[in-house]
Amino acid sequence: MPRRIPRLLPAILLLLAALPAAAQDAGPVTTGGPDVRLRLGGLIQSRASYGWMTAPREADRVGFGVRRARLRAEARVGPKAGLHLQVEAAGAFQALDAYAFYQPTERWRLRLGRMVSAQPRAFILTSATQIDAVDRAAIALLWDRTTLATAGRDFGLDLRYAAPQAEVLLFLHNGDGDWNRLRGNARGAILGDPTDGASGDLGDLAASAYAAFRPASVPGLEVGGFAGVSGRGNPNTRIDDDDRGYGSYAAHVYWGARPGSQPVRLKVDLIGVRFEETESIGAQQTLGVSFLGAFQVHPGAELFARAERYDPNTDADDDGATFVTAGASLSLSALRGRSYHQERLTLGYSTRRPENENAPRAHLLVLQAQIAL
Repeated sequence: MPRRIPRLLPAILLLLAALPAAAQDAGPVTTGGPDVRLRLGGLIQSRASYGWMTAPREADRVGFGVRRARLRAEARVGPKAGLHLQVEAAGAFQALDAYAFYQPTERWRLRLGRMVSAQPRAFILTSATQIDAVDRAAIALLWDRTTLATAGRDFGLDLRYAAPQAEVLLFLHNGDGDWNRLRGNARGAILGDPTDGASGDLGDLAASAYAAFRPASVPGLEVGGFAGVSGRGNPNTRIDDDDRGYGSYAAHVYWGARPGSQPVRLKVDLIGVRFEETESIGAQQTLGVSFLGAFQVHPGAELFARAERYDPNTDADDDGATFVTAGASLSLSALRGRSYHQERLTLGYSTRRPENENAPRAHLLVLQAQIAL
């Protein structure tokens, strides 16, 4: 590995030179009139990366890229109602979130549309600006890939209760967040065929719940869990033309959820999925566990390391994989007494080691610059 690092040095130097020019005071923009208030925000994560594969397959690639480039807009109409839209411009331009909401009190909120709701804490409930390393935990990414596979978003109706020490999310949703109207985006019209698309009744929908508790007696501690069922399944769960329904669950214990929030941070995540039996395969169950530790070496800098284990089928002798990540982050905004996530530079190394000896090992070295509004 040491011989490979110099090949990435030009990319690292260019990002280091460019970041200070962007390191200005950042924050959301709010404007409005008597009845409407508009809030704008955004995020960009640009990268220099070097990835390589080792035996039995030798390959590598070095280059620049943009991981995320997002713009958010939220409009409040009066004191309680509003709408939220977030778009992604890295790669294909697409809408991520689009929903209407009603908030009768400070603690209760109702939403309808396509959104992030009840799911494992390690996935999108950890926002893109607060990721510990350069990517979320691999076990969370694999949960999405084998269930929704839509960046953790789905069409549905959710109810949230949020207090300083507790949060509860209840989500009734399609189980397929794809924008295709024949799949997740059910928007039939009476002039056409209102039953067009995936068939099913109320029992085929998905239902999920998430809860977290943050005791005031232990600052930084968060304990929570998730459980969900999907009766219909979708193409991401398909085996031999059967779209399998599934149930999934997760639990987490965090001491310091956000990067830079305290001198020492610890995280443990457990995520599992159990799929329905089909004529060709039994009740497959996946299971993943992740451990993360982070140490603040300076108010504006942090070291982190994460180890993960993933088993794609606990009921069979399928091969699993081990994931290891380590690195450091530097926050230019925190050095000026502002939020840690606003202007952040992260250097991370990750490796994937399959249990199958015939599968290649993957390595990735990334330098990422983040500007968040």
